Amino acid sequence: MPSIDFRLLLVTDRHQTHGRPLVTVLHEAIKAGLPAIQIRERDLCTRDRLSLAQEIQMLSTAGFVSLIVNDRVDLMMALNLDGVHLRSDSLPPLSVRQLIGPRRLMGVSTHSVEDVQRANQGGADYVVFGPIFETPSKRSFGPPLGLDLLADVCRRSAAPVLAIGGITCERVRDVRRVGAHGVAVIGALLTRDDIGGAVREFTRALET
Repeated sequence: MPSIDFRLLLVTDRHQTHGRPLVTVLHEAIKAGLPAIQIRERDLCTRDRLSLAQEIQMLSTAGFVSLIVNDRVDLMMALNLDGVHLRSDSLPPLSVRQLIGPRRLMGVSTHSVEDVQRANQGGADYVVFGPIFETPSKRSFGPPLGLDLLADVCRRSAAPVLAIGGITCERVRDVRRVGAHGVAVIGALLTRDDIGGAVREFTRALET
């Protein structure tokens, strides 16, 4: 299975860009060294999500960025993207691995120790675990899970763990200290007027 070569994953949400086109914002992030993008945009129809993914793919290919699509194995294969990210109600990881083969990335969203264990058993290349801190975008997944539980799943997981939920530059050191490989971020990047500067700040924080 492939290993991930990134510690910062930007999860897209075009509703958080303060009216700026998502592709324009991502272009600035990629120029600043963003290493990986997960295309979420679950409210788009298949045709529109395909079109958006094609636009982002043009940028990511030029910037050597890992490009992962949420849930849609068909879109990943149609565009020959780098990987797919599974939700808790997606196809089982083992089934997805059979579909996508050994060379593409497979990430899994997790919200409990049991979720992390299942993701590992299913052959996940990385798991995204959270919400760690309070954040509006993750309230539907329950209260924040906290650093102690993050530390526990990092000890138990063979796959690298990316922390998500209320992640800021100031909190990067805390999640790294308890064992997180890196972070997945939405609003802390997309809402920033200077997203390039924000990417560089996160990159520096993740290097310490």
